[in-house]
Amino acid sequence: MTLNTIRKAWFTPVISTFIQNRTESLILAGAGLAQVGLVYAHLPGWPCPFKAVFGIPCPGCGLSTACAQLLRGQWRESLQTHAFAPFFLLGIAVVIGGCLLPGHTRSLFIQKIQTFESRTGLTSWFLLALFFYWGLRLLKVV
Repeated sequence: MTLNTIRKAWFTPVISTFIQNRTESLILAGAGLAQVGLVYAHLPGWPCPFKAVFGIPCPGCGLSTACAQLLRGQWRESLQTHAFAPFFLLGIAVVIGGCLLPGHTRSLFIQKIQTFESRTGLTSWFLLALFFYWGLRLLKVV
């Protein structure tokens, strides 16, 4: 594997590609919003299948609670529960916003996100940071 191959994979746009399919994007973002909404309303959300199978929390465990706390204005509690909650809510907003935009505006929006992702490798960096944070949480460092 060459350095160029690794770089190409690292900087491959993911979010913009995902937003291009409205139906899938809206279903997934809607499921995320429904989960956060259930927790916000103090109702039981969907249990984590990763935790049920492996017995340890997944990288996203606690995100629903943290997002609900964030929406209630409980910033400190939210960030203590899961530091990625603001990014998760922003991601849902970007996906839903991108899906609901009209034709030409939507195309421009997707193109801008694709360019940004291609230049920064945002998705790869974000996932790397999420897994690093998960490791720290498993070790009870944070």
